[in-house]
Amino acid sequence: MKRLSADVAVIGAGPAGSVYAARMAALGFDVCLIERARFPRAHLGESLSPGLLPMLSAVGLAEAVGRAGFRRVYDVRSSWEGTETTRHDPRGQGLLVDRGAFDAALLEAAVARGVRLLQPALARVHARGPEGWLLHVDGGGETVELSCGFLGDASGRAARLGGARRNMGPRTLALHGYWSGPRLPEQPRIEAGPQAWYWGVPLPDGRYNTLVFVDAARVRDEPALSLEARLRTWLAASALGQGLQDATLRGPVRATDATPYLYEDCVGAKHVRLGDAALALDPLSSSGVQKAVQTALSASIVANTLLRRPQEGAGARRYYQDNLADAADRHRRWAQGHYAAAQRRDAFWSARAAPAAAEVAVPPGVRPPLQPPDDVPLRLSHDCQWEQLPCLGAEFVESKPALRHPGVEGPVAYLGGHELAPLLRAVRPGMTSHQLASRWSPPLPFEAGLSIARWLAARGVLERDGGPARGEVAS
Repeated sequence: MKRLSADVAVIGAGPAGSVYAARMAALGFDVCLIERARFPRAHLGESLSPGLLPMLSAVGLAEAVGRAGFRRVYDVRSSWEGTETTRHDPRGQGLLVDRGAFDAALLEAAVARGVRLLQPALARVHARGPEGWLLHVDGGGETVELSCGFLGDASGRAARLGGARRNMGPRTLALHGYWSGPRLPEQPRIEAGPQAWYWGVPLPDGRYNTLVFVDAARVRDEPALSLEARLRTWLAASALGQGLQDATLRGPVRATDATPYLYEDCVGAKHVRLGDAALALDPLSSSGVQKAVQTALSASIVANTLLRRPQEGAGARRYYQDNLADAADRHRRWAQGHYAAAQRRDAFWSARAAPAAAEVAVPPGVRPPLQPPDDVPLRLSHDCQWEQLPCLGAEFVESKPALRHPGVEGPVAYLGGHELAPLLRAVRPGMTSHQLASRWSPPLPFEAGLSIARWLAARGVLERDGGPARGEVAS
């Protein structure tokens, strides 16, 4: 049997696996990435939320995606709260992509950074010991024995490491099919219907993907009907279906598990889960790919800490597990509120809706940040709270003063690679974004400082100055 070794092995070359592998290679590790399927391969998740490209840009991977020329999203048709509306984003920050091409672009970028690739190949965990892992990798008619010191599980819902997981919402299935025709809808569309909700996505190649999200029991209880018959019947009752009257269904209709969940053990001394192998969000957020990439970026710093600063491993593990648990719970509450906003009373909706008192809020990263004027006088929000917590640094998890604020996702100690607490200690009531950027430079370049000031103002960390500031920054 052929034998290989690597510092880090990664199972799964979706967005999470490729980004994680690329980051670990950039941190100086010998990385082997194992992918079961040949690329390009079809995959759901063609609508990408606005926060994804800035994440990829921060680690030098956005150019690989940009070269593919994917379509930007400016308008989304919505029929959710009983009226027909159009959500407009003048900056077109979201993307409509061919996931086969998107995933292949990220994989190519990872290989260009020195990641070794075994594809198509199936990885099986053969043994686990104090020094790492032993995998048997089947591919090309042979089995390779791969030893590694650290394992990243990015195998999606298959979750090759197994383990217990907790559902964060009712069991949900997505029935989906691809259509072609002369008059397909030109915009994405979301719609609330009886016992289901609908999502339509125009693809770069001219096809249109329709998804119907239903309770899993509804499909199980009607075994006589084919998936295609169900999809056609349910679409016929929707406005989305009316736009497909002259269209032809291409390929088989498939059913995919869309239940949100969180794995109980997302990180250990010698492994980390990322992407859907760690948690899955309710598809209503349309930010699953973004969250997968976010876990990959966090996991690379956590893994670097575990491998190079094992004495700080407990804090790194605590950070990662708590961060994912917080994200899963926050998105669960957001989804419950959004289901409640549809104001439907059947069993599908009541099982997913929050109590009436719940606040309907869009999680950070889903709603595009508002751009405040740069000449508005600002002050530090009184809602800022500081904790000494394990936080993501540039390369390691470190104990730093971390900001908690209702407009910011999770505790934040760094922005753009710069420690946040010293920046906010320099804020004086009445300063504008331009004045703050000037005060922060040098060593922070003016444009980088202006970008950070705008980001903080868009999320309410810096608010309009109307009197004495009440926020205090931790030392």
